[in-house]
Amino acid sequence: MEIGREILWNAGSWGRYITYLFMVITFVCLFLGLKKRYAMWKIGQSVPFDFKRLLWQRIGYFIKSGVFHKTILRKNEGFPGWMHFFIFWGFLILAIGTALVALQDDFTRLVFGWEYLKGNFYLGFSFALDLAGLFAIIGVLMAMWRRYVTRPQRIDDNKSDDLICLVWILAVLVTGFLVEGGRIAATKPDYEVWSFVGWYAASLYGSLDQAAIETVHRVLWYLHMIISFGLIVYIAYSRLLHIITSSLNMMFRGVEESPRGAIAAIPDFENAEEFGVNAIEGFSWRQIFDLDACTRCGRCQDRCPAFATEKPLSPKKFIQDLKGEWERTAAGVKNEEGIIDNVIGEETLWSCTACLSCQVNCPVSIPTFDKNIEMRRYLTMTLSQVSSEMKLLYKNLQTRFDPYGMGKSQRLEWTEGLDIKKATDEEVEYLYWVGCVASLDDRNRKIARAFSTVLQKAGVSFGVLGPEEKCCGDPLRRTGNEYQYFEIAEGNVELLKELGIKKIITACPHCYNTLKNDYAQLGANFEVYHHTEFMAKLAREGKIKINPTVEGVTTYHDPCYLGRVNRIFDDPREVVNRVKKGSFVELPRSFDEGFCCGGGGGRIWMEEHHLRINHNRMDEMIAAKANTVVTACPYCLIMMEDAIKDKEKSETMTALDISEIVAKSI
Repeated sequence: MEIGREILWNAGSWGRYITYLFMVITFVCLFLGLKKRYAMWKIGQSVPFDFKRLLWQRIGYFIKSGVFHKTILRKNEGFPGWMHFFIFWGFLILAIGTALVALQDDFTRLVFGWEYLKGNFYLGFSFALDLAGLFAIIGVLMAMWRRYVTRPQRIDDNKSDDLICLVWILAVLVTGFLVEGGRIAATKPDYEVWSFVGWYAASLYGSLDQAAIETVHRVLWYLHMIISFGLIVYIAYSRLLHIITSSLNMMFRGVEESPRGAIAAIPDFENAEEFGVNAIEGFSWRQIFDLDACTRCGRCQDRCPAFATEKPLSPKKFIQDLKGEWERTAAGVKNEEGIIDNVIGEETLWSCTACLSCQVNCPVSIPTFDKNIEMRRYLTMTLSQVSSEMKLLYKNLQTRFDPYGMGKSQRLEWTEGLDIKKATDEEVEYLYWVGCVASLDDRNRKIARAFSTVLQKAGVSFGVLGPEEKCCGDPLRRTGNEYQYFEIAEGNVELLKELGIKKIITACPHCYNTLKNDYAQLGANFEVYHHTEFMAKLAREGKIKINPTVEGVTTYHDPCYLGRVNRIFDDPREVVNRVKKGSFVELPRSFDEGFCCGGGGGRIWMEEHHLRINHNRMDEMIAAKANTVVTACPYCLIMMEDAIKDKEKSETMTALDISEIVAKSI
């Protein structure tokens, strides 16, 4: 007996034509559903988007992170990662197998008389498809177990659609194996043992005679065909749509067209009559597409510092609430009162630290803060509806050009006893952008003094702006005050260009991000270094010799805007490893998984309610038995020192900026 099988065995003389008919109906219904969804996406604002730009990078990212699940299988995501991997690859292989069967039956056999599903290839083909189907079933059962039995905190919003999808997928897989088992039971070829799941399913027909087996097989065959085509149609009307939307969003968003830390500017800013967004239609179509790509997996929620400290913000709920508003609006239900306070509460908006952990940890690359900032802009610039803390911040920045309201006369007080050049008076190779916190906060002035000492010992030609330095504008931009940000940022760019500044060093990641990424939108093209990068560079070049001096257990806290946002992870650790004399311990939440200090997104200038984010982070450091907490951000230093005091650990723990340690070690 030749190894192979008859395609459409026992389907009846009309089986082929009925299959074609259902296939046409299926794809027409799928197309109509997707067409309706497309119209819903288009209610957003039109924005230019060139998908062909970076096309190969987009495809490459999708293959790496989507097809091979690099993002989904990241650290601490083993069970849900493999669960999805089994379902995805199981169905992908089954789909490829079905396509190969159709290709032979409808093309190569008819046109060339060539049948490739035979012999050893057929045996391997059968084994691979059974294995794929088995893994898909395991994946579905894992999903059911996780969603309805163990129920982790982030799976807190089960819907009927979730169960329908899982049961439907399972039904397709199980009926497929039962159909295969019926065929094997009726035809009894020994080589079908390679179809090991179907071979086992054939034993279920053991008590039936040949006629009964064929009858049951034919009923199951048509049932399997109908529910399989039905599942394809259901894609357009259920959470299974993420097969399309999430895949596309990975290509839309996975390859960043602009720096991760840059906030999109307001189009036609000077002529705009209203700023920000308070109606779902105010978002761009790409932002609305983000909402539809969300699968409610909850990874963003798991990593959100606001959610972890019992604040009203859950990134998952934030996206899903906006999605619900979009679906209602697309259905013709108009929200006349706007989305702020009716869909998304003000406290929810202001709870965000803009750490971008949600975006970076999202397996389909959905940004959340880009929608938050639009609503902050509406509150700030259209309604002028902000807290007294924000009003004071804006006033200080408008009149004194710093968040403290201390004024330019005090910006050089930290230089007392140091021979620091002024870049406004003489030419220097590097501008040291000190930043407001290191210039004016007594504790952080030690950072400015320490880093200047390092630069001087290395023989670096540098200077500062002194009284001419203003806030970079980060607190304005990330709290939604785009108008005031542009005023101050344009002035800074103009001054730096007038002075011929080409290279800038700063110890503040927020200044670093603004100078490097945000100012690029204003035509600036500076070579910007964070002081951790620069000190690592000096050490590698032999311009400074760092001696190991730090005793005990040392740990390093990744500032969000240095690490996760601008991907500077290795240089700080290189410096810390040079300076430590004792041991170094990596915190469980580090690198891209690093936990925010709580000071970003303007939060350092606001009172914090509920549990404190810096306390949550400090608990991790205490558990690690750290004696020295090394930071590389003025905000982080303030937050970590406050947490050490609040936790009454001042006798055993200290927080230091990395430059302070280096200055004492060279």
